[in-house]
Amino acid sequence: MNIYDIADKCGVSIATVSRVLNNNPNVSAATRAKIQAVIDEENYTPSAIARNLGTGAEITVGTATTVPTVGVLCSDICDPYYATILAQLEQLLHQSGVDVLLGQSGDTPQEETAALSRMLAHPVTAVMYIGPNHYDDPAGEPLAKAAARTPIILLDGYVDIPNVYGVIGDQPAAVAEVVEGLLRRQRRRILLLHSRVTHSCREKIEGYHRAYAAAGMEVDPALIVEVGNRPEDINTVIKQLLVKRVTFDAIIGTEDIVALGAQKALQRTGLSMPVIGFHNTLIASCATPALTSVDCDPAALAGAAIQVLEDLTAGRTPRTLTVIPTKLVERDTFRNA
Repeated sequence: MNIYDIADKCGVSIATVSRVLNNNPNVSAATRAKIQAVIDEENYTPSAIARNLGTGAEITVGTATTVPTVGVLCSDICDPYYATILAQLEQLLHQSGVDVLLGQSGDTPQEETAALSRMLAHPVTAVMYIGPNHYDDPAGEPLAKAAARTPIILLDGYVDIPNVYGVIGDQPAAVAEVVEGLLRRQRRRILLLHSRVTHSCREKIEGYHRAYAAAGMEVDPALIVEVGNRPEDINTVIKQLLVKRVTFDAIIGTEDIVALGAQKALQRTGLSMPVIGFHNTLIASCATPALTSVDCDPAALAGAAIQVLEDLTAGRTPRTLTVIPTKLVERDTFRNA
């Protein structure tokens, strides 16, 4: 039995089980007792990362024996969502006595490859990658070469390459739920604004198509639009759509910052309609009106990544892809639609 099995049996997230194992106080007494009962019943003990890394002892993953240091690459440390995942991940690794070597991967394939090379110049047990990356092509040679040396754990992404593991929110289901809710509110032309096309982005687009298909409706390709993250870029896109008379009656942004940029652009034109974002960052609740957003549970994402690392350290075969349930947090921009 592993942490996945305990979480399934107790009906809780991986992150909650991890908190109990690490004596984190942010778990209710009843939930803690239920989880502890299963742990005792199954005679479960945390694997090598939890038992041994806190001592600073060397560990073995594959053929490499190293000090317990994990490399963490983040596509953009300033991004509120990725910064939240990073904080959760660092806390869990720290609780296990693991050192973290942090790097920022940048915006281009060349920058990412260089950042990965710099990371692998150090004796890291594994590399965890937070955020979108340019290695979505399974033939991506730099990532394949890196994974042949060191396990790669992608948070918010997945690539089908040996020794690469993905942890991602159930984004197709999340977008499908949002679209279905908007269709029930008689919103028929839902604009999907997305940033750079990555695995995560493609899954959101898949959920969009799925919901329209389930309703027996066709998707208008003009309503799926790629935008940048800068408010002025999003404002320009909204203005161009209106000038071209592309009609829409609701907006989904694949990130909170994209949704908020669209919301601000609408306010400039005097238009009002439902706007929904993704990642449920702090800026969503601080916006006026408060932004409805999909919560992808960064604590659970971090916990699942730690479980992959624990499995590797213990010589178990981790799940290649772990999918974390999401939750729609309704605020003014959806509640009042």
